[in-house]
Amino acid sequence: MPSRRLLYGLLLLAVLPPFVGRALGSGPFAFAMFTRVERYHLEVRAALPGGSRRFSLSELEPHLSRDARRVVLPAQGYGFGQEQVQLLEQALPDIARLVCELEPAASTVSLRLFHAPVTPANLRASSRSPLLNMPHEDVAAACHAQ
Repeated sequence: MPSRRLLYGLLLLAVLPPFVGRALGSGPFAFAMFTRVERYHLEVRAALPGGSRRFSLSELEPHLSRDARRVVLPAQGYGFGQEQVQLLEQALPDIARLVCELEPAASTVSLRLFHAPVTPANLRASSRSPLLNMPHEDVAAACHAQ
């Protein structure tokens, strides 16, 4: 029968690597079954000769594919999902071009994508306005070639 010390050592050797790999974020055990949940919100504004106009994302709905609707339209309020945030970040220039086509009088279009990890504090916050400290990306696009 092996000694207790050897058995404890073998147990640690079997159990410890996954926890260390996950904590360090590298190695074969540095994976998670679920990604971090993020909350996101998108604001679109078009600069018109008479002033600025906030564009409703529902106005884009007829021009979006079924899959794009599932990512873009929830951003009117507050959508959830880290993958959706990444897809939306990549699509911001395309959304700006679409708004330029839909609003021919617009000189520029600006988009602001707010997103942050879900916490109890921002779940209780109002869904009518962006959270004050929520990080965001800004994209601006000129609508007409000069």
